[in-house]
Amino acid sequence: MNEHKKRARIVSPSRSAEILSRETTATAIETLAGLGIHCDFAANYIHREVTTAQLILDKAKDLNDAFADPEITLILSTIGGHNANRTLDHLNWDMIQANPKPLCGYSDITVLLNAIYAITGQITYLGPHFSSFGMQQGLEFTLRHFERALQDDTNYALGVSEFWSDDLWFIDQTSRTFIPNPGPIIVNKGTCEGTILGGNLCSFNLLQGTRYMPDLTGAVLFVEEDNLLGDLTLTEFERNLQSLLSHQGAEHIAGLVVGRFQADSKVDLNDLAELLSSYEQLASCPVVCNLDFGHTTPIFTVPIGGQCKLKALDGKVTINIHTQQNN
Repeated sequence: MNEHKKRARIVSPSRSAEILSRETTATAIETLAGLGIHCDFAANYIHREVTTAQLILDKAKDLNDAFADPEITLILSTIGGHNANRTLDHLNWDMIQANPKPLCGYSDITVLLNAIYAITGQITYLGPHFSSFGMQQGLEFTLRHFERALQDDTNYALGVSEFWSDDLWFIDQTSRTFIPNPGPIIVNKGTCEGTILGGNLCSFNLLQGTRYMPDLTGAVLFVEEDNLLGDLTLTEFERNLQSLLSHQGAEHIAGLVVGRFQADSKVDLNDLAELLSSYEQLASCPVVCNLDFGHTTPIFTVPIGGQCKLKALDGKVTINIHTQQNN
């Protein structure tokens, strides 16, 4: 991070912040303060009881206000959820383009990250929500990568976590379960360079057919999926990935990186590797899976619109990231 104090605006374009406990919120504020980041909160950080139409306008206004405020140097989503894509037609794109600043989040926030890059060319960040910083144990890997991604010197390598977790930490911060991480799996070996795009796969696909979908040509796609469908997760992932690979420009992607699946999805890594190897569209590019991003913890932070060098050879995966600060 820069040595000077940063000011982050916390916005809720998906679910309302009322879902967060006071303990989680207080811990997140304290953790970010330790990184030199002071938090303030959007007017609709906790959603008002209004009509759905008004709520969409409120969410969009909070985003517009965050970009317009010259005191704000970073925007963090509160948490994921659904329907952030409904804000897109209400954003002031000329103003956003004139006031570049990093937005960070994941899950449903995928639509905002990729749309902002597609419309303005600004780099955004696939990484932790504000709520993620409320975790009291097992956050070190996430913090290290988040802080590294937003430094001025923005060349860094993605690490591999020693352990991961998919427990309900936000309910019980003391009884945690940490699982040894087998690390990345190479499906197709090779090397590539390209522009990072993607995030939550089903959310990313919501942009198809709209002006908010970025050009996939030359992209290194980072995709992951949550476990809302339980043991049908891999089936849903399969058809969503096919949809993405059928999109115009996907025939020219440089590589594919797949994030870690949640425990309740019951996705077997051997089954996942077999599925990925079945796509003829991926036969000529490197493909790796079980990387440290998605709906488990910890996660790394990568720049949507930044550059990636992927090397998957001799049983080892290395991923180097390069981006430029927006401010």
